[in-house]
Amino acid sequence: SGKAMAAIADAVRPWMDLIDTLRSQGIHRDLPLPQIAVMGDQSAGKSSVLEAISGIPFPRGSGLVTRCPTQLTMKRMPPGSAFRAHVSVSTPGPPPTQAGYVSSPEELAHRIEALMEALVAASPDPGSSFALESVVVRVEAVGCPDLTLIDLPGIVRTSTAGQSTAVIGQVNALINHFLAQERTIVLAVIPANQDVATIDILERAQRVDPEGVRTVGVLTKPDLVGPGSEPEVLSVLRNERKPLKLGYVMVKCRSQRELDEGLSPEEARHQEMAYFREHPDWRECRRDVLGVRTLTEKLTTLLVERIQLALPILKWELQSQLELVERELVPLGRNRPKSVQQQKDHLMRVVSDYCNLVRQSARGFYGNAVLAESEDLRLFGICQQCYEELKVAVVESRPGFSDPRFHEQLARDMTDLRGRELAGFHNSQAFYNFVAQNVESWRPAVVHCRNQVVHASRSVCNELVQRVVPSYPKLAATMYQVAAGLINDQSDALAQRLEDVFVKESDPFTTNENMLELINQTRFRKFDRALQHVMNSVAKPGDSQDSVEAQVIQTLGGWYMNTHGVNTTSRVEDMTIMIEAYWDVATKRLVDNVCMTIEHDFLSQVLRRLESECFLLATDVTRKQHDLDALFSEDPLMQSKRRQLFEKKDRLAHALATLRSMAPNCVAEKPPESELGVAQPNFLHPTPEASALPPRVKPENQPLPSAGAGGEEGGARGVRAARAAADTPARTGGDGQQQQEMGSASAEPLE
Repeated sequence: SGKAMAAIADAVRPWMDLIDTLRSQGIHRDLPLPQIAVMGDQSAGKSSVLEAISGIPFPRGSGLVTRCPTQLTMKRMPPGSAFRAHVSVSTPGPPPTQAGYVSSPEELAHRIEALMEALVAASPDPGSSFALESVVVRVEAVGCPDLTLIDLPGIVRTSTAGQSTAVIGQVNALINHFLAQERTIVLAVIPANQDVATIDILERAQRVDPEGVRTVGVLTKPDLVGPGSEPEVLSVLRNERKPLKLGYVMVKCRSQRELDEGLSPEEARHQEMAYFREHPDWRECRRDVLGVRTLTEKLTTLLVERIQLALPILKWELQSQLELVERELVPLGRNRPKSVQQQKDHLMRVVSDYCNLVRQSARGFYGNAVLAESEDLRLFGICQQCYEELKVAVVESRPGFSDPRFHEQLARDMTDLRGRELAGFHNSQAFYNFVAQNVESWRPAVVHCRNQVVHASRSVCNELVQRVVPSYPKLAATMYQVAAGLINDQSDALAQRLEDVFVKESDPFTTNENMLELINQTRFRKFDRALQHVMNSVAKPGDSQDSVEAQVIQTLGGWYMNTHGVNTTSRVEDMTIMIEAYWDVATKRLVDNVCMTIEHDFLSQVLRRLESECFLLATDVTRKQHDLDALFSEDPLMQSKRRQLFEKKDRLAHALATLRSMAPNCVAEKPPESELGVAQPNFLHPTPEASALPPRVKPENQPLPSAGAGGEEGGARGVRAARAAADTPARTGGDGQQQQEMGSASAEPLE
């Protein structure tokens, strides 16, 4: 039996050590780790279950006995080893005086209670009887299993006298936090004498684990089940009522009287199995749903399987987070430059990086990671959008050249502005008048475009300087002031340059031959329409050819006289064609000139002057030590962020090193996109791959040989094989006597 227990420990311990090591490195702050959380109502028997598993007399009573989360890490020791435990808290800083090593279970129980009181006393809520920080317990003893459990406070529904009402929300938030983690096995503790349909923790677990693949039910207090209620309890235990995929286990823990009388954990287990064997109803149950030992083995197997399935994805998440943290640290740098030379060098690098980023942003070179990640920092792209909006706005201002009202207004203008022109000659004053009026209609779109580009330039320059020097607000503000001043100056100059464009456009002129082509195209188009109209109106069945020709000549001739004769209608028609052709040429020229003016007289000038002004600033500041120190005064928030990121980077790097050392065969695997956490495992039928990653630990820095990739020693199959070996030599004395008392195969009733 001793060899069998050693085999179980060899199969389980490496996996537990790996997760416990990652947890001790603080990686649970960044990523959820496989774990078992004990949950249930107040006074449901959670502490009694922990006590039965570990042999440690946890605080008992009614109400909020567990006043903060308790992490219990147990390690089985060889026979003859002394009891050894260490208790501490998860709060940063110096540990409380009650923390430290203890040498007996009784002393450990007192220390746990004292640390709970210390954490509650240190809570920011003076009236609170609950603390969010954890008591961390490590136990090494002969009777302990290789297992880690997290005991959570019981669900609180009403606050008692002297208890803050905030405790209800705090406890609920804590429980929901653990429930939501897909790598957490929920150990739902349920009093057997209560209706399972009313158990709150089962309802909460079902919401986050509808398939029941990570929820185990534990029925406590079977001796309190009222007469006649046994069939209902049996239906739950047999997984018929309120079924869970992982099922239920019933346990009978030591009572307070038995604890006071000094009943040992081993004696309590003998009495527990004797109770189940002698009870007229419980004796009919299978052995694999009864007893603390069954529960311990079940939880160990489940946790090992959970760890096996989580490791590849956990490794991928560690690598991804480490890469992300390293990217976030790049703009923050390491530490504030202290010496004068360091400050000078750093200032020159900052100025160079900033000017290069602004230039790349304005020129459309987005190779830098900062520009590649954010569209809002790509100034060239923003300007292209502004130019496109300008083009659309100008096109939309196109007059209705085919509208009769336009022809009427043009006819009035031509009449009012007529001078000494001879009959048949065009009046150019009407043309100039139209151009002068319509040029001004383009101004709002041009002004809007200029304002957008100027605003975008300010925004990009400000955001880029924050990216380059996020830790030094005074340096960032100084550099942005330089950029903003240049932008304001060039914005005023740009307004004058754009005004010159309008002055030129108000005096019509072009040598563009496209205007002639547009005039001819318009005339041909109008002629085609007129001809088609004539043919449709005169082509009638039965008409002779002479009759058709006469009608065509008459109709087409009338059209020609109206549009090309010496009359008002023909003059208006011809002027409309010329105005329309010039409008097309002028608007395209305007858009091009405005965009080129913005690019050349604004953006290019800002870039040129920004580099010279920033380097001039750096040169001037480096001559004054006081100014240098002021520029490199660091933002406390950025200091804190950098420190936190470096701490996280260290945690992630150490966790990856631990994973590579203790699980060298583990290959990183990206989680499925449809799932937020680790893939849902099938605990009842683990895949062969789950057992093919057997990490071998290195206790006390001593290397251990690696188990074979397919060996049963390295995982859940190893656990099962070891337990099968432990069950084989039954009825032969020692532990065999206990086996005989408990019964044989797990599927047999306790008779």
